[in-house]
Amino acid sequence: MHDNQLTLDQIKPLADGGVGLAVLGFPIKHSLSPHLHNAALAELSSHYPKFKSWNYGKVELAACDLGKALPKFWDCGYKGLNLTIPHKVEVLPLLNSIETDAEVMGAVNTLVWRENGWHGCNTDGYGLEAGLRESLSVELENEQVLILGAGGAARAAAAQCFKSRCKKIWLANRSSVD
Repeated sequence: MHDNQLTLDQIKPLADGGVGLAVLGFPIKHSLSPHLHNAALAELSSHYPKFKSWNYGKVELAACDLGKALPKFWDCGYKGLNLTIPHKVEVLPLLNSIETDAEVMGAVNTLVWRENGWHGCNTDGYGLEAGLRESLSVELENEQVLILGAGGAARAAAAQCFKSRCKKIWLANRSSVD
């Protein structure tokens, strides 16, 4: 699969032992996730052979198809999914469980298959805080933060800022949010 963009109709059962991972979005053509994740899987497989049969792709999926897509991904051998626009919020009622932080954020970007179905979590807030700490030596506590945008990632960023006790948070968006 590598970086080929697929549609839901093109998702087929994987070969025995194959593990599928993918990012879902609409549109999805712009996503570089397959390049990044397949490079990481190649590195992992050089040390841990079980990852040789793992592959990460991208699937263009309209929001109206999300409900029928999730069972199909599991049936075809997918164990993890990443979500981007417009699925981070719309997926919530379709999940069997959600991490507390993701529930507070009101959005998920990562799904992991568990015995009882898809489990949702959100790595956006953690990633923001870790990136600021590691790259800029900035801690969120007592900082003033401007968040540009109001989508799922912005929700996660705002929730992380509140959780980390930012001094002040501004939110700017190019259009009004309902």
